[in-house]
Amino acid sequence: MSLFISTAFRASVVSAQSSKGKSGGSVAATYDTQCAKCHGKNGKGIESLQPPDFTDAKWQASVSTKALTDGIRNGKGVMPGFKDALSPAQLSAMVKYVRAFGAKPAAKK
Repeated sequence: MSLFISTAFRASVVSAQSSKGKSGGSVAATYDTQCAKCHGKNGKGIESLQPPDFTDAKWQASVSTKALTDGIRNGKGVMPGFKDALSPAQLSAMVKYVRAFGAKPAAKK
């Protein structure tokens, strides 16, 4: 089942890339359409999927910028990589965008 979801998700990424190219869209729009499905619009993650909570200061401190960049570029676990969908500048901007969740006060449950 997770292989199917991952494959379907990759197909949507490739489709989006082919229609926009590497230069299309802002990092916030890319996050909202490609990442928020699992990581949530607020960065806390969809609990049932168990992605990292980007708002957690301990998580932010435990993950190096290189590891975060590599994870976005190459994927990890069921998360697909975005090396073919994001330019180097967009990848860098996405890392900064994810890091910014750690600077925001966590939303109350």
